[in-house]
Amino acid sequence: MSNSDRTAGRSDSPSRPRTPPRGAPALAALALLLAGCARPAAQPDGTRLRLASTAPNLTECVFAIGAGDLLVGRTESCDYPPEAVREIPVTGGFGTPYLEPLLAARPTHVLETVLADPGFTRRLSALQIPVVHVPCARLGEIPGALLQLGALTGHAPRAQQLADAILAGIGAARAEAAARTSTPRVALLFSPDAPITAGRHAFIAELLALAGGDNIGSSSETDYYHVSLEWLLTEDPDILLCLFETPAKDPCALFASQTGWRALKAVRQRRVYTVPDLSAVSRPGPRVLEGLAQLKQVLALDAARPPSAPLVTPRPN
Repeated sequence: MSNSDRTAGRSDSPSRPRTPPRGAPALAALALLLAGCARPAAQPDGTRLRLASTAPNLTECVFAIGAGDLLVGRTESCDYPPEAVREIPVTGGFGTPYLEPLLAARPTHVLETVLADPGFTRRLSALQIPVVHVPCARLGEIPGALLQLGALTGHAPRAQQLADAILAGIGAARAEAAARTSTPRVALLFSPDAPITAGRHAFIAELLALAGGDNIGSSSETDYYHVSLEWLLTEDPDILLCLFETPAKDPCALFASQTGWRALKAVRQRRVYTVPDLSAVSRPGPRVLEGLAQLKQVLALDAARPPSAPLVTPRPN
């Protein structure tokens, strides 16, 4: 998947004081606390830190703060940055470490945001391998996760810089979203056959709201859940956003030949989209502003299209 570097925020005018984005005071306090605990990328006995990640977004965070050389284990799903992660041994799946490969990597710490088996922490603790819990499932948790990892690895300055940039970008997007007078109703789809969508607290739903879209699944407190075609027909969203691999250049082709789906306004009007990089929009991590920009691009394309014109969906280079 192709990705482009994006600037996280702009400098404010020197003649006007900058208003800290929402969450900045709490993050500043956390930064001070973590700074007091910060240590270099070595343990008290001088041995180098050896980190095993159990989640793709944590792997991305470690690389983003410049500590990728400390990773000795990753999940099967870790794929970014591609040229770097392929050199790291696979020691498990998402939230499911494999004990033998993990022990073979000799980690000093195991990073997790959620484990499928909470008892795994006790097993590793018995082996004198600390499990570090890094909350990083929600939009608002990303800056804190970066600061926590920066303090652990001795890369606090870079972590602080990145956290500040993300906070600034989110603050600007939130102000822009609050100024909108109308938003398109969007169905977030994670599968073309048995539809799965996102509830109000899912990361992608938070990101969509910042981009200017109204998630039709926001009435649910469940992050991800199955829905029926009948429910989609009742909701009749303005836009279908496909968050899965679509082999066709035009994702609308997946639905145009199916009788039930053809009844949806979004399909009839060819307002069916995907994004260039699925992981950037669905993975809470350091590329959050890239994901936000991609969702904004989709909504801008939809808003600019003539009513009768077919869509041209942005695709990877």
